[in-house]
Amino acid sequence: MYAALGIPWIPPELREDRGEFQAAQSGNLPELIELGDIQSELHTHSPWSDGKVSIKEMALAALKRGYKVLAITDHSPSLGITQGVTLEDIQDQRAEIDAVQEELGESILILQGSEVEIKADGSLDYPDEVLAELDIVFASLHVSLRQPREQIMQRLLNAMRNPHVDVIGHPTGRLVPDREGADLDMEIAFAEAAQSGISLEISAHPERLDVNDIHARQAIAMGIPLSINTDAHSPEELDLMHFGIATARRGWVEAKHVINTWEPERLLSWLRSRG
Repeated sequence: MYAALGIPWIPPELREDRGEFQAAQSGNLPELIELGDIQSELHTHSPWSDGKVSIKEMALAALKRGYKVLAITDHSPSLGITQGVTLEDIQDQRAEIDAVQEELGESILILQGSEVEIKADGSLDYPDEVLAELDIVFASLHVSLRQPREQIMQRLLNAMRNPHVDVIGHPTGRLVPDREGADLDMEIAFAEAAQSGISLEISAHPERLDVNDIHARQAIAMGIPLSINTDAHSPEELDLMHFGIATARRGWVEAKHVINTWEPERLLSWLRSRG
């Protein structure tokens, strides 16, 4: 059929009548990201918050899946249901990560990160001096999602403007099918992300898939780097990555648009440049 029409084959994920035929005719179809392009898993949890297995077990599971980098991004303490990492615990967690890193050697790089709560008053759950010491920082909305748009947007923008925040995790905070996302003005959010250079996450967890495909396409059109992660709380949840890849592919995302397809040195250089 495609030969009869005189156009290249169009991947099924693009068949949404969103300009794919015009792109095919002009030779501008994207080289869509594939599961094998992922080199790092940057959003996972351990028993330091609400994860199910040890840091070592998570690292071995990531290594088994061919990843070169694993970030442990446990919750900060104010999200009470997760028993997050207190300020007093951070150095002890670092010591455990260092011990596992020494044991596993250069087979995989383990980063100490955090999923820091964007609190209801707009502040972040850790002071800047603590954020600066972490290898990677996600900032996420989990609470007070029904605040008026202006108020919750200001919370999000405060986080995006913090130089120590690298990624906004599952930006709208939605849980499918139980909870709608926050009433965000995504146009303003994209404009801020483009200006600050921060990354936006596509959460591969099927309860989130956030940002969605339409927003992912809009983000890459504005030069905003994406990150695709599983938010894994167990080794088995690392296998959810394909859901995030599917969402990204529907959003015309290529590997070059996603920070965890990069070689470790490039990823580390980008993180260092974030402050």
